[in-house]
Amino acid sequence: MAYTGREVIAHAVAVDRYQGYKYIKSHETNKENTKGNFSLLIHSLKDPKTSVVGPITEEDYATADNIVEYFEGLVFKAMQRDLSEYEKKITDLIKAEDLNLQGKDDRLPIVGSLPNVFRNNVKHDVWADEERTLRKTSEFEGELKTRQEFTGVVKMARFMNRTNSMLFAILTENGNIVKFFYDCYRNEDIDVKNDIKLGNPITFTGYIKSQEISKYSKCKETFVNRVKIHIEDK
Repeated sequence: MAYTGREVIAHAVAVDRYQGYKYIKSHETNKENTKGNFSLLIHSLKDPKTSVVGPITEEDYATADNIVEYFEGLVFKAMQRDLSEYEKKITDLIKAEDLNLQGKDDRLPIVGSLPNVFRNNVKHDVWADEERTLRKTSEFEGELKTRQEFTGVVKMARFMNRTNSMLFAILTENGNIVKFFYDCYRNEDIDVKNDIKLGNPITFTGYIKSQEISKYSKCKETFVNRVKIHIEDK
């Protein structure tokens, strides 16, 4: 049986809802009875009656339609620049009419993560809009080549798969933008993906590595490294 891109995305949305609106990879399923999103997705498609996810709702299909509409924008981007391999797979997926669970269809593996990718992209778009409003007001923070403490609000948190790190953008108390990378596997008492959340206050110290105008947002940005995050006792 062949499926359309819309159908498999709707199932992925239902799985995402069942998982508590998060994406669990197959190698992260070390807890008892925990399954990854992709495994649950394939089960839901092959045998919906025995799937723990339950029936697919009209709301799931409505969300799938929003995801398809959002990523259709990649087609327009393709007119301006070359798409990455991942972006090409997304565009192929949302247009698909012949997805088959048998064999090795390279469009399928990305489906399980698509609701999470969509959710994160929307959050990043909100921050991108806010960044544009800061072009005339954001200034460099602190003194270059010195170590300093910063306090602000987490405005962007993006996982960088290639380096297993998070890229954070902080809007400081002074209304300035400070960014840093943070290794997700550092040997510290911090669950970086869960302890540092969008919209939450944050205090950290870091070495001011550079101060430049972003070629993307056109804002003045301060970039720090060797970061130490101060987390209150849990």
